[in-house]
Amino acid sequence: MAPRWLTTISTLLCLLVCTAETWSMPNFGRRENVPCAACHTQVPRLNRFGYEYRRAGFRMPENIGKEDKPFNFGELFAARVQTSVDYSHSDNNGQSADSFGFNFREFTMYPLSGSWGKYFSSLTELSLLPEDFFEVENAYVRANLGKPDHFGHLRFGIFHPFEGYGASDRPLGISRPLFQRTAANFNQSTFFTPWGFDQMGLEGGYTYKGFSASVTVFNGTFVKDDDGTLKGFPAQGGALFKTATAPSLNYKDFQLFLNQMIGERAGLSAFYYHGTLDLAKDLSMPLGAGNLWRNRFDRFSLYAYGQVWKHLALQAGGQLGIDHYFDAAEGSTNKTFLSGGAFGEVLVPIIPGLTAGARYDYCDPASNKDGNEIHAATAVINWTHSTGLQLIGEYSFVDTALGAGKSDRQNHSLQLRMIFIM
Repeated sequence: MAPRWLTTISTLLCLLVCTAETWSMPNFGRRENVPCAACHTQVPRLNRFGYEYRRAGFRMPENIGKEDKPFNFGELFAARVQTSVDYSHSDNNGQSADSFGFNFREFTMYPLSGSWGKYFSSLTELSLLPEDFFEVENAYVRANLGKPDHFGHLRFGIFHPFEGYGASDRPLGISRPLFQRTAANFNQSTFFTPWGFDQMGLEGGYTYKGFSASVTVFNGTFVKDDDGTLKGFPAQGGALFKTATAPSLNYKDFQLFLNQMIGERAGLSAFYYHGTLDLAKDLSMPLGAGNLWRNRFDRFSLYAYGQVWKHLALQAGGQLGIDHYFDAAEGSTNKTFLSGGAFGEVLVPIIPGLTAGARYDYCDPASNKDGNEIHAATAVINWTHSTGLQLIGEYSFVDTALGAGKSDRQNHSLQLRMIFIM
């Protein structure tokens, strides 16, 4: 007899098949009078045209410096609703648990999102989550200057960590690769992840015939106690700020991101991030000036993407991290440790609007330490309709090593995400 978790997964997969960041911006389609396929290979992933359209400030590159259209609210506003059906089965060192439920994910508004004037554009992404949690994911102004085949930009405000293409763009499914969302951890979490912190920053960029470079200075991230748990937050301002006693109060983070298009269906990306984040010397004590030390860290990543055939695309990526750690015995913060990860993914466009994919992930939060590796396998199917409805089904298996003498923690999860954007 099949295990209960396997039976439930099979049933939900059948339901998904029989019915057939994460986001697309239909207001841009309305503005330019083009279908979603003009900018997307599969919503929310961008093709080369879509990437350069975003890069030019949500306008055709040839329209930089030209008079914009008259103001139309419908062309500068979009909204999105996300709900899901979730099932998970976990086996944690011999103790198993199951969870099944219906979830409201978030309601997101995109007011004043698009180009305006000859050179300017803005993107505002405001999300409301359950329990009245409000999140600012994007709130920036961008200025562009140049010609269609080479132009520069300057943007200021709150924005997603980077603008990528192909393997470094938004994923086909719901979850991102492990190394983008797993913090390095030798003897405590370092909290920082390359994706997940929408920081306040100033960025300058240049685009030239398929090559683009962006240099960003960020406010950085900080750690605070949130209902008894230490969590990392972006230093956006307002309630999200570093305290006056923080060792890294006036330090800024630095990021370099490069994209190189190869024709219309392939691309390479490179990422470098240098930052500082204050961590606790004693996790049982309150965060304060005498209990904080500054972790100086670096992240190096490479991504490759190529659509080798109409119905087959391949992509991969890898990351190396360098962090410091606090040695309590010596009272030292000068020692370093390495972390890393990699993924490989196969994407199969079946028909327009329907794509399947499979990804394998490996992540090692501390390569200097044995018994903490994470392996994951993910399968996804993504269906998009011209009405703005999108269905994403994702199954994930994650195996996490817990150290010597303990069985690995294994988790099976299945999510059917329904998204509607207008």
